[in-house]
Amino acid sequence: MRRTLLILGALAALHLYACAGDSAFPLATGKGTVRAINAITTSPAITFLIEERQVGTAGYKGATGSQEYDDLEYTFNFEVNIPITGRRRIASQFLDVVADKDYTFVISGTLANATVTLWEGDTRQWEETDTVFEARFGHAAAALGPVDVYFAPEGTAPLLGEQIGTLSLGEILPAADYAEGIYVVTYTAPGDPLNVLFTSDPVARGARDSSIVTLFDADANDLAPVSVWSFNAAGAAARLTDAGFPPTLRFFNASTALGTADIYNDEDLLTALVMNHAFGDITGDIEVSTGTNSLTYTAPGNTGSILFENDVTVPAGTRGNYYVVGETGALSAITHLPDRRSVETISKFSFMHAATNHPSVDVYIVEADADIAEINPSVFSVPVGLAPLQTELVEGSFDLYVTTAGEKTVITGPVRLDTTLGGVIDIIMLDTVDPATADIVFIPLP
Repeated sequence: MRRTLLILGALAALHLYACAGDSAFPLATGKGTVRAINAITTSPAITFLIEERQVGTAGYKGATGSQEYDDLEYTFNFEVNIPITGRRRIASQFLDVVADKDYTFVISGTLANATVTLWEGDTRQWEETDTVFEARFGHAAAALGPVDVYFAPEGTAPLLGEQIGTLSLGEILPAADYAEGIYVVTYTAPGDPLNVLFTSDPVARGARDSSIVTLFDADANDLAPVSVWSFNAAGAAARLTDAGFPPTLRFFNASTALGTADIYNDEDLLTALVMNHAFGDITGDIEVSTGTNSLTYTAPGNTGSILFENDVTVPAGTRGNYYVVGETGALSAITHLPDRRSVETISKFSFMHAATNHPSVDVYIVEADADIAEINPSVFSVPVGLAPLQTELVEGSFDLYVTTAGEKTVITGPVRLDTTLGGVIDIIMLDTVDPATADIVFIPLP
């Protein structure tokens, strides 16, 4: 009985305290939305946190989806994962969230000296009857100066005075509504519409959508001098391409059965893209058409002798690798979009298995001078002709071995890999005249 009375007394005291004054805890009256954009050119994926809880992650030129949070005070944090040492906090930003506001944190600079810029707008609530979309335009390209922004229906040339605004680094234009349709975004030098920096291919825009179109610095994967991406509230990203910078392909002759060939990309076989493309040859980046390209390999100087034909679709503004592999009567092509962007915390490594004498292999990447006898493969059972395998390595010296799948029979190795942070290593394994062995070829960047 005494315990019951004590509990009842404590409850009564709490009730009196609550009635006597305001709560000791802040009360939310609504919600705001937050997201983050990664604008650090050499960064790995960045984790965005509210206090210590993860909101999302974003790679370079990426964004997290918008998330709702109560209109209270928070510290938002940004972290990256560093191999061996673990997570590192690179920036923090305090924010008193206001109801019905939309906040975009843009993290830029370097990992060692990151800065956070806050873009603030209103959270848009759409009605089923709305026939417009909302767009904002931001500037996160540190290597680019101020720009004029034009956004108009397809076929509208930029004219001085018709720009929707001028942007400097870190700025964003106010949101504006536009009728659904097909639009082009153009960036020019300030006050000079003839000095065009970027003109997007036409993009269809539907109603009831809110997006931020953002300028970024180009990296080694880009063909245009700047990179432009659009993000909606869900975090979906769309890359805007410039027709003035068509895609490229880099051709790899990885088949002894193909032999030496000329490569054509026109129905009449009038102009060769590549001539005398011998086994083991690797071209530089060669311009091709956006969309479907009909490639024809012929005997050198003899368009009447067709060795291989294949259609390949190349996305606008991309750099692709095109490999021909296989045996006589079973040639095939692999198209791959390599990742050449330097990331300052890792070394990127890519391995392409094109040696048809070895249908399936195990790949070992071990510490320099290590014995693989008691070590498991880094990658098991890689079939010939599979798209390149890509992984991340720390800085140091390693040995690469390739063995017959499921065995310790060495096909090639050790091959020394000296890795550096920010480095990119691409290799391809090719047949040799000795069917028991293979060659490892380091692919130079164009």
